[in-house]
Amino acid sequence: IRWTDEDLGEQVREFGERERPRAIHVMSDAAGSVTRDDARRLGMTLLDSYVTVEDMAAPETCVNPADLYDAMRRGARASTSQASEFERHELYRSVTGRHGRVLYLCVGSAYTGNYAVATAWKQAHDRENRLTVIDTGAASGRLAVIALDAARYAEVADTPDAVLERALRAVDQSREYIFIDNLHYLAAGGRISKTKAFFGNMLNMKPVVTPTRDGVISVGKVKNFDEQIAFALTRLGEDVPPGSKPFIMVQYTDNRSTVEKAIMAEIQSRYPDADIKLQPLSLTTGVHVGPGTWSLAFLPEIR
Repeated sequence: IRWTDEDLGEQVREFGERERPRAIHVMSDAAGSVTRDDARRLGMTLLDSYVTVEDMAAPETCVNPADLYDAMRRGARASTSQASEFERHELYRSVTGRHGRVLYLCVGSAYTGNYAVATAWKQAHDRENRLTVIDTGAASGRLAVIALDAARYAEVADTPDAVLERALRAVDQSREYIFIDNLHYLAAGGRISKTKAFFGNMLNMKPVVTPTRDGVISVGKVKNFDEQIAFALTRLGEDVPPGSKPFIMVQYTDNRSTVEKAIMAEIQSRYPDADIKLQPLSLTTGVHVGPGTWSLAFLPEIR
């Protein structure tokens, strides 16, 4: 039995913020490390995936991350699943009924069937062409920086097409590197063999992966947390020139304090004009990569 309290005054103020005119309404998947607070503040719509831990199943934005990662460390089996087609159809019907134009920045089709379901619904029901669906080829924090940047730009853009153009540029330019701490959780979810996980952990190898249009690919292996940070900063420096104003998202699982202390100040010193956001990793991703994982996603400045 649990309880929560809510500040109704704060909710009223947030409602006023959500109702500001926007060039286009932005929708995305919660699998992209966009929180409910982000969505409320920017007037976005989120489509949840579902997380199952032992005998509990819930939309991922309704799951307490601390409880999930604690259960996983205790050996509980966790998995993810998609919303039903009926739930997805009802959400499409709802957003197109309330907004003149909707931009759905969808998690990559290599990861879920959301893009196929959305485009099929559009073809059958969207006679007024209100819904635009983009297969971002992204997931996790990379999808988040694309969607959050689009939602922010929608507040100042003159036309829906300007937001669409910017979102497509963000899809092309955004990057993410996910630093996995323990291969056990990938093996538990069937992503790699248990033998491979055993030898990888025995050799103290920590893989670095990135989500792409064709799925998650390995881009490196390191031995410890310090090497993870060095790898992240090197890759960031290759794509983001000094003196620019990138959007950088640092994500954590159950290691917020460690990640925040180790890397946030370093990034701020290198990019003093950057928009830097500390954010929990999407639980859709967290279930597969496990506790101890962290991630760096970024979008170079779009001029």
